[in-house]
Amino acid sequence: MATLPTVLDGRDSGISRRLQVNNFDALRLVFASMVVMYHIGVLPRAASLAWSLRISASFAVQAFFVVSGFLVTMSFENSSSMKSYATKRLRRIAPAYVAVIIAAALGLSTISTLPSSEYFADREFWRYIAFNLVLANFSAPNLPGVFQSNYMSAVNGSLWTIKIEVAFYCLVPFIVWATRRAGTFNVLGTIFIASIIWRLGFSAAAAGTGLEIYSKLAKQLPGQMCFFAGGAWAYYRTLRGRTISGLIAAAAVVVYALSKGWLYDFTAPLAVTAVVYWAAIAGPRLPAAAKYGDFSYGVYLYHFPLIQAFVALGLFQWSPLAGWMMSVIVVVFCAVISWRFVERPMLHRSAVH
Repeated sequence: MATLPTVLDGRDSGISRRLQVNNFDALRLVFASMVVMYHIGVLPRAASLAWSLRISASFAVQAFFVVSGFLVTMSFENSSSMKSYATKRLRRIAPAYVAVIIAAALGLSTISTLPSSEYFADREFWRYIAFNLVLANFSAPNLPGVFQSNYMSAVNGSLWTIKIEVAFYCLVPFIVWATRRAGTFNVLGTIFIASIIWRLGFSAAAAGTGLEIYSKLAKQLPGQMCFFAGGAWAYYRTLRGRTISGLIAAAAVVVYALSKGWLYDFTAPLAVTAVVYWAAIAGPRLPAAAKYGDFSYGVYLYHFPLIQAFVALGLFQWSPLAGWMMSVIVVVFCAVISWRFVERPMLHRSAVH
């Protein structure tokens, strides 16, 4: 479970005690599971699984960005140096990310329509590895002869968020530097407003022109900074011994559910920040999700290509329920293996050094 530094001035011992235990680990696992459930509904196109389309993957991803704003800002503030911060962030995100790229590129050769000799010699195979390793997933989302008959041919449609996450990591030192000079509210407020303007502008352009490129641009880094800024604001507010009420969080849920169009673009960052902030810090304690390991990142990374593979193999067509069950079991298994043999060893090495 993630822990937060104690409020040193003792202004509110109750809040101070609550800062030592939070729900971030459980929430990250919940949000990752929401994305998995949504994609199990989208990718197989099975009518009996349509219920999972009611799960909001958008909310889950936005909530992830709020959590990152909180925890990554905390990580930087608690790091002894820039090198220490960069090392911790790199060791947390890179090993499993590289593993899923390489594992997919090699493993999916077994279900490609091309023979192995052609598959590994194909230019698209090497483009997939190269572009995905440098976070340019949009430039090479497919592998040769893989998932060509699926509803979507992309190998791992969830990886687009990782480049945004890495960009957050790179921006945090500058954001913290600015907050120390110009004030937390001034800096984070400016970032929030600029991000909202970006989102509203490109969303309006998409609606006016019908061009999908504007919708994609609205979701890129500048358009997601409002969620990250919300998480950073929650962190600094928590350090001052403050929290948020359940009534505000409940109102935020209603606002999020009812908002549409430009109003949604404006209110979603506020609503998601309020819900995550309350659930993580002020809400009832959730089970210790990381007691046996932090599996949320692995669940998020590995689920998409696994579901795609089961779709390609006809498992969902044979039995949607069997496909659902097998997807969940194998995703959890891969997440556990990834944590034990890929992620945790690198984190322990970081702690030693």
